[in-house]
Amino acid sequence: MEILHFTNSINPLVMEQSIELAVSEAPAMVSQHIHGDSPLLLLAETEVRILLGESLRMVGAGVVQQMDGQICELKVGIVAAIDGEAEKPRLAGFIQYKPRLMTTGVASIGYAAVAKEHRNKGVFTQMLNELKSQYSVLTLDCPLELVPMYERLGFQADNAQGAHVGMSSGPMTGKNWMRDQEYLDEQPSYKRAKEEIRTLLGKRTRDAYAKREADTQKRIDEIHAMLAARGVKP
Repeated sequence: MEILHFTNSINPLVMEQSIELAVSEAPAMVSQHIHGDSPLLLLAETEVRILLGESLRMVGAGVVQQMDGQICELKVGIVAAIDGEAEKPRLAGFIQYKPRLMTTGVASIGYAAVAKEHRNKGVFTQMLNELKSQYSVLTLDCPLELVPMYERLGFQADNAQGAHVGMSSGPMTGKNWMRDQEYLDEQPSYKRAKEEIRTLLGKRTRDAYAKREADTQKRIDEIHAMLAARGVKP
């Protein structure tokens, strides 16, 4: 297994395969709680394709933005695991991250996934160790089911992020940056996905969104209860 770390540019195949892997795991990648058989799955897949695609295109792009009166470079990096033993080299997993602004040695993990055939083989740990060699403190959010795994890797649950659990490996400094729902709603492909869902479901569209919201609230309540049991305020 070869571990590659991209910060100044990105291999196009790594970019393409990372997006496809993340899209295949879309229910675990979005802030709402959504099941794999949900009629709104297309919306989750489209969100991942938009946001991860944009982030990866920013690797080494030198994008800057003013924040709190300072000009900051919006850096993005990706650690990729490549299976070179297959007939053609194939992505086994990836971790996309953003160094936090106005600090050093701290980064936020955005999207991360390991292909099913490579799970439970230490691939994620290898990628995480590469990232830890550059950043002493990491933060992320993950589904409730993955909390025990991340705890074994040195993270602690310390907040709620929608239907995900916020976790970190140490004290957070600096600021994160991300796109919001308003940005997503303006994207043509996201609008098309919503229209496709409306066409498919018709009068059942409202019920599908209502179920997603109810499922999300239930999961948020579960996360809050878990954090409270550990003495952590959400």
